Amino acid sequence: MTEDPDPADIFATLDDKYARDILVATKTDRLSAKELSNKCDMSRPTVSRRVSRLVEQGLLEEYTHVDPGGRHYSEYEARLERIEVLLQAEGFDIQIDVRPDPADRITSIFEEMRGD
Repeated sequence: MTEDPDPADIFATLDDKYARDILVATKTDRLSAKELSNKCDMSRPTVSRRVSRLVEQGLLEEYTHVDPGGRHYSEYEARLERIEVLLQAEGFDIQIDVRPDPADRITSIFEEMRGD
């Protein structure tokens, strides 16, 4: 994901009902593609396409797990917290808030502990 997500791209993604359903479903629970397919009543290819775009834009976090048999699978969790759009005399002021990346959160905790 880029540092500053492009609001036009985010709005285009959120214009898609499937993408919105995935974000809502993963707001409180991490879900696999199979679980999303069942919960959101969409095909696995549809889930895959939407998940890829949401992850790319930083609105969804992917967690990969390896089961005891060596197979791996992913679960997804929404990162999007809020979008605020303000109309001002100069134009629109758009703020997109996402939860920090887990790796970045750990790094910042260690930096705070060291006093960086």
